[in-house]
Amino acid sequence: MQVRLAVQVAAKVEGIRTALNYSKLSDTVNLLLDAIKYQWNLNLAYQPQTGTFQLKVRLDERHIQWVSQYATERGINATSATNLLISEYLSGNSVNFSPQPAATVATDSNPIPQASKPETDIEKPKGQTLIRSLKL
Repeated sequence: MQVRLAVQVAAKVEGIRTALNYSKLSDTVNLLLDAIKYQWNLNLAYQPQTGTFQLKVRLDERHIQWVSQYATERGINATSATNLLISEYLSGNSVNFSPQPAATVATDSNPIPQASKPETDIEKPKGQTLIRSLKL
């Protein structure tokens, strides 16, 4: 999947790419998505921003499903979700995302019911509200 980074996000990622001496911006984006998914603290928030003409990056297969799921849960597209995830991570904000396991076929005729999480009254921002609140 190919996504287009926002100019501000691309500038931050380009600074990180240069500091890490990575050859491709896509490699840096995939590293950041790994860090977000596995909750690594890479301490990259204070890297210099540099300009880049390359705004389109390719997500690795390992990120496509969970980024798409994150986007769907928030009512935005995968490009916006990628920009949001990276921006929030580089700003030092924690990203609340718990990937749901892929659907499996039950082979037991008596499945064990899953405990449900209690619903909270706090709604997650969706779509344009989420994008407007994006801080870069």
